[in-house]
Amino acid sequence: MKKGMGKTLRGILIVILLALIAFSGYNIYKIISDYHEIDVVAEEAVEKYVYVDEDDFPKVDFAALQATNSDVVAWIYIPDTNVSFPVVKGPSNFTYLNLDYQGNYSIAGSIFMDIACSSDFSDAETLLYGHNMHNGAMFGRLKKFKDSGYLEAHKDVFVLLPSGETLKYSSSVGKYISINDDVYNVPKYGDSPETLVLSTCTDDSSDTERFVLICNYEGKV
Repeated sequence: MKKGMGKTLRGILIVILLALIAFSGYNIYKIISDYHEIDVVAEEAVEKYVYVDEDDFPKVDFAALQATNSDVVAWIYIPDTNVSFPVVKGPSNFTYLNLDYQGNYSIAGSIFMDIACSSDFSDAETLLYGHNMHNGAMFGRLKKFKDSGYLEAHKDVFVLLPSGETLKYSSSVGKYISINDDVYNVPKYGDSPETLVLSTCTDDSSDTERFVLICNYEGKV
């Protein structure tokens, strides 16, 4: 009787173990698949809407891009990094947390502008958000700017607008800040743009901290 019970218990444990292995395997597959899809969407956006002009500088087909989604307000580009994305502005700061620039569900969401900021980047400060994806997608590599050497090697930050204008910023500092920091108090009005703030979550998804790259406005190019 006891031997039979022992075999039954071992059998149950084996079934449970196999089920856990299968579940874990599926989760790993899902994560890899999701990250791959994020990269594919980002690459396809560049291929479909971005071209290089005679000065070897990217230009964006905003007519086609806004025909896909009228919420697109800009394109952000940091040379020699993976940051080359459409910027959207939705009806709230939650709209694009899990929607890509086409309006499709995505765990990576979009790069989006704070609802309080002017769509044409004319405020003294413009605030953009993006997820800190663990594969480095979206704003997942912003934390590299905490290193002064990396920051100095990647000073130029460009915002391309549907008007045909390109705004140039210079990366100033990358740092961790409180969610109560003054940079999040927008809008900040002024006679012209002064600051661009790129904000993302910390690696441990802290409820009290964010990582920001603060960029100073240099003019139009």
